[in-house]
Amino acid sequence: MDHLPNSTEKILPTIAAIIPVYNEEQGIRAVLEIVCQVSAIQDIIVVDDGSMDGSGRAVLRAQESEGRIRLITHPKNRGKGQAVFSGLSNTDAEVIITLDADLRGLKTHHIENLYLPLITDGLDMTIGIFRGGKFYTDFSHWATPWLSGQRCLWKQNLQSICWKAAEGYGLETAITVASLRKNWRCRKIIWKGVSHPPSEAHRGLLGGVVNRSIMY
Repeated sequence: MDHLPNSTEKILPTIAAIIPVYNEEQGIRAVLEIVCQVSAIQDIIVVDDGSMDGSGRAVLRAQESEGRIRLITHPKNRGKGQAVFSGLSNTDAEVIITLDADLRGLKTHHIENLYLPLITDGLDMTIGIFRGGKFYTDFSHWATPWLSGQRCLWKQNLQSICWKAAEGYGLETAITVASLRKNWRCRKIIWKGVSHPPSEAHRGLLGGVVNRSIMY
């Protein structure tokens, strides 16, 4: 944030990052390491959505050295929509950033480029689009950019979506539908060098295919 003019820093709204995690012990460590370097973020809310590995323990270890981190735990997997809703219900921040827990190649400037247009250009939402990372994620974001989980939007906008439609893994589609119906001012932000593993890496071949089918 050192590159921002002082006048911009004074009017910076409160920002929270909500990160759903499911069986991503290594990934969440790497993502938190980067998110914690962004001083403009006041709340870092990780929602452990029924993980069966050490994801929750990894978050608690990170919490020992970073007071902004909070962990919310779902006893069983409820889906990304419910995870984000749990995070949203536990912050008073004005701006919400949603991030996947398995991002690879994430840098602080990717996050800054996501929230700054809301403040400087008066946008309603930004969407992080992968380029130059891995072929499969580049193609996915080219073909179906509305499924990107990397978002930044005003809390009031996120609260206004149809949460029934967002249940399970319909969150990104529900946000996109709301943005079209309400004529939000949106912008795609290119995230060069960022990717994440396919769903099959976390859920196995069958589970990954089923999850992907539900999203599409």
